[in-house]
Amino acid sequence: MTKKLIILCLATTFLAVGCVAFPEDGGYYNGGYDNRYDRRYDRDYDNRYDQERNRQRWEYQQRQNRIELERKKRELERRQWEQNRQKQSDWERKKREQQHQLEQRKRSAEKNRNTQSDWDRKKRELERQRSEQLRKKANTQNGQKMQQQRKSQART
Repeated sequence: MTKKLIILCLATTFLAVGCVAFPEDGGYYNGGYDNRYDRRYDRDYDNRYDQERNRQRWEYQQRQNRIELERKKRELERRQWEQNRQKQSDWERKKREQQHQLEQRKRSAEKNRNTQSDWDRKKRELERQRSEQLRKKANTQNGQKMQQQRKSQART
């Protein structure tokens, strides 16, 4: 029985030590095997971690790009709205100015017509007064001539 126990202990020791480090792996120093150790076994874990970080970084960048694009779009829309508002106010201002100028022209034309009609009326009135004065003068002169003729006829 002791023989069995010793063989079992040796087999267990050999198998346990053999599974951990094979002679061709070299020594285990500073937390790892030497350069002959195959690192592909860890790589999948690191790649999964790196891929996850890369995906997160990409998603973050996409979010930032989308936010920046939306901000630029809002800024562009705001500028366009501002320009349209400015154009509208300019258009309304020009329209008011045109209406004001039109009203001034109408007033000026009305004033000119009134002034012209006043001048024409005054001119006609003066002409009428002159013609009346001339007629009165002619009548008085005719009356005087007639009186002189009557006197001269009465004398003769």
